[in-house]
Order: sequence, then structure tokens, then C-alpha cells
Amino acid sequence: EGDAPADRVMVALDATLPVVREAARKKCRLLVTHHPLIFHPLKAVSRTDPTQAVVAELVRREMALICAHTNLDVAPGGVNDVLMDRLGARITGVLEPTGEDRGLGRLGELEEPMAPKAFAAMVKRALGTRSVRAVLGRGPVRRLAVCGGAGGDLVRLAARHGVDAYVTAEVRHHEFLEAQALGLTVLDAGHYATEAPMMPVLAEELGRAFAGDGAEVFLSTADREPYLAP
Repeated sequence: EGDAPADRVMVALDATLPVVREAARKKCRLLVTHHPLIFHPLKAVSRTDPTQAVVAELVRREMALICAHTNLDVAPGGVNDVLMDRLGARITGVLEPTGEDRGLGRLGELEEPMAPKAFAAMVKRALGTRSVRAVLGRGPVRRLAVCGGAGGDLVRLAARHGVDAYVTAEVRHHEFLEAQALGLTVLDAGHYATEAPMMPVLAEELGRAFAGDGAEVFLSTADREPYLAP
């Protein structure tokens, strides 16, 4: 029902069937995710198609879905601010500005320089991921850029900012070759791992914002990395 109160809310990176069912068990009427569910127009709603099956489950459960996506990517305090904070770096600017105090990615600085290999190991620990793909640059890492999610196409822009390292995900082969030629440390830490740190922060912020309305906000435990690195 369009006017049903959203007094119980679940937060997740992705709207998957396990997440929707978990939200239903919690009696949530609203699911808030970072990633959109629908990227292409739907011509039908069938349980044989993965995306359509989630839509059907949302309808069956009478559950609303709000997807933040790029709004949360560029916003102050959003995905990239949280990612930079997780890496223990001080934010110094925006990688690709889109407006006042807004933009895609962040620039930052570590308290102390680190050798590229040690920096890669630190990123792996900080994000709780089992592996990273890395090109190790020529010099120590102090100034860095980050872009949570798919940011491989910003390798050259990061280099133009004069950073020592760039942390992102979905870096393609030719982009790794560019980084290697530039002497830039580039880490592909995975799409999920570079955006997931935002989810508990978002849940906490929503809980605080709507506490006066009696809303309960839950962080999904069914929302997980879709692939493994054995």
C-alpha cells in the first residue's frame, strides 16, 4: 500500500531474494539499497528471471524499495568518504567534482608513507576482502585517491592529481597497463568490498534521523559478496 508506514527498514548493498526475504522476516515495509535493482526496462515479471523474481517478491511482500546509487557515491559523508576513512586517510579533496563539495571519488593523505606492497596488504585487511588485484608503483604511498565501485576508467585522472595510489574496483587490463606505465599503485579491491563499508553507516544515519518517528532500521546480514577468492 502506498501510504503504509515504513516503521521497519532494512539497509543492504543489493536487493537480492535472500535480502528481501530477510527483510520480510523482520517485518520491514521498506528496503533501502545502494545499487538499483532495475537497470533495463522490464517487459514482464516472471520468477524465472533473477531481477524479475526480486520484483515479484517485493510485490508479494508489499515492500517498497529505495535505491540511492550515485547520489550516495557523490554526497559528502557518502560511499567515498567512508571508504577513505576506513583506509585511515585524511580527505583532502574530490577526485572528479560534480558540484560544490560533491563529486565522484575522493583524494586523501595517509599519516605516514607506506611501501606499495604494505599499502596493498593494509587495504586488504581494512576492507576485509580475501584478495586484491594490484599494480605496485615505483614509490611509497602517502597521497591517494579512492572511488568505490566501478572506477577503473578514472586511473588517468587519479594520476593527473599526482597521487601515489588509487583504490577502486573493476579495473580492466588496459587500465592496469596504464597504471604500470605511469608508475602508479592501483588496487582493485572489489566492487562489494569498496562499497559495503557504507551500509552500516547508512543504517546508523537513517536510524538516528527517524528515531523520533519510532522507526527501526536493520542492517542486512544476508547481503554478501557474490563471489569468492579461494
